[in-house]
Amino acid sequence: MSNIKSYYLPWAAWVAVLVFFAFVALPEAPQPRALNIDKVRHAAAYALLGALAARAMAGAARRGGTFAFVVAFFSVLLVGTGTEIIQAFVPGRSADVVDLGADLAGGIFGASAYVWAFAGRPAETDN
Repeated sequence: MSNIKSYYLPWAAWVAVLVFFAFVALPEAPQPRALNIDKVRHAAAYALLGALAARAMAGAARRGGTFAFVVAFFSVLLVGTGTEIIQAFVPGRSADVVDLGADLAGGIFGASAYVWAFAGRPAETDN
């Protein structure tokens, strides 16, 4: 697998998973009132998206951490907004601005964590 595919493929696959689940009406699982597990799931899913987007930009584009973070943020914003819009038209689902907030919070965390941990490392070369 080429170097670019190894960076972009995981990001694209995760975007596909998130979009797929936006189209699926899932049964609501019971949860304790004290916890809002739905928002935690949103934040976790988009933290992974943010980290994968930052990894793709830092590695494949061979750009610095700030560029990787900014592109990852807009990636999370675009996918999160898109999935919420899709859910507005899926029976049994609804668009929720609070879900989008959880998506953005998770994405910022994931992108920041990746940039903090790995962006200073030299990029791998494709032999």
